[in-house]
Amino acid sequence: MLHRLGVIVSLSWILTACQTPQPLVAPPNNPNPVILPTVPNSVINLPITIDLETVRAEALKAMPKPLSVGKVTQVLTIANTPLPMESDISHTVYMRDLRLGVTGQDFTATAQLDFAIETKTRAGFLSMGGISCGIGEDLPKIEFTLPGKLYWTATGDLAVQAGQWQLKWLKPCNITAFKFNVEKMANLPLVRDKVQGIVNEQINNALKQVSFKNMLVKTWPQVNEPKQLEKDVWLLLQPEKIGLTDIIGTGRYVKTSLSLTARPQIITGEKPKITLPPMPQPQRLVANGDGFYLALRGDIGLDTANRLLNEKLANKPFDAGGKQVLINSLQLYGSGEKAVLGLRLQQPINAEIFLLGRLTLDVMQNELRLEDIEFELATSSLLAKSANWMLHGTFKNLIAEKARVDFDKDLANVLNDFKDYRQNLGYGATLKAQLANIRPQGVFFTQNDIKAFVVIDGKLGLDISQ
Repeated sequence: MLHRLGVIVSLSWILTACQTPQPLVAPPNNPNPVILPTVPNSVINLPITIDLETVRAEALKAMPKPLSVGKVTQVLTIANTPLPMESDISHTVYMRDLRLGVTGQDFTATAQLDFAIETKTRAGFLSMGGISCGIGEDLPKIEFTLPGKLYWTATGDLAVQAGQWQLKWLKPCNITAFKFNVEKMANLPLVRDKVQGIVNEQINNALKQVSFKNMLVKTWPQVNEPKQLEKDVWLLLQPEKIGLTDIIGTGRYVKTSLSLTARPQIITGEKPKITLPPMPQPQRLVANGDGFYLALRGDIGLDTANRLLNEKLANKPFDAGGKQVLINSLQLYGSGEKAVLGLRLQQPINAEIFLLGRLTLDVMQNELRLEDIEFELATSSLLAKSANWMLHGTFKNLIAEKARVDFDKDLANVLNDFKDYRQNLGYGATLKAQLANIRPQGVFFTQNDIKAFVVIDGKLGLDISQ
């Protein structure tokens, strides 16, 4: 009998021990390794609008005065006689006006020239003296039309590939004594080629002076210089490639653009020291993108985040579905792919519970918050026996609403700066950002801190005032 009683007591003790709740084992602080998403390269568009009136003024200013001076010797024949005559033909050409126009890539330069000719003719013993046109009288006027194509040179300058001049007399040269072919004289290869070469050279030089490539050469050091966004916060554009887009002419104006492919980056600390890279050789663009993407990383230490959480929630009772809740302390950290929020409760039960969720960043409020909260499995088993009212949603929703933490202040300031970012680069060039979107890419835990990864989408270009 005593032996049987002893067995019953032993079995009762074993059953009682099996029903006693075992202490919870906290999820370990071992977050998954941080793998940051890749960010596309950025394209900084540099629009070019060239006013051909400016090109014209630059070209006229640089034209030699007179445009061409020279002398050739030519054998001529007097009308109605086979007697050959040798003439020294001197010419002087003055640039009177220049008109420029472009449609698509078709370029036209129309030069109005004043033309003076003087001849000194002799035939054997016979000397005819001087015969002139435009010497001591109104100068004859010639219109040269130069068709051509606008194109990008290998070095990134706009230039004109010239065709053949077309000649038209506006005021003919009246040398009639010997029926000289003055048009033929004026179109001598020496004269024509010289005038064409000078005019074409000056137009191309003027295009170089007003094109954006010239501005880019001047501003290249400033484009690469670190830009201060906040105290000890710097933006590096890091341009890598230059792309050239198609040329579109609309009469008086030439519209095109250069595109800088860059890898912008935010650096914190002292102003970074950079070595100025050589300006890359321009390349033709097949497709012209205009996206600007800037990756920003903010962080907050777990000790700071937990201090802020405890200041907000610890020892401050609140009502949850008619139950008075009092939290002694809180602890936030990462375990695997989940965020863990550990709560030491005093009311309505004395227990430690663990919530698992997903930590997100509200960039507008610069707050970290928990979403998709669920109780850890062992916690839900405990609550089902002692406080199953917590499992019905109100408690979780209140914790999610209250357990918010202010994030990195520097990140918030930088995001605010980019809403209206302007940087003077000198030489009439201003770097200007247009913010389109801020995309949180994820919030990541390490064992010691919380990191958030944000991408700014928008456009970055240069405003030019000349």
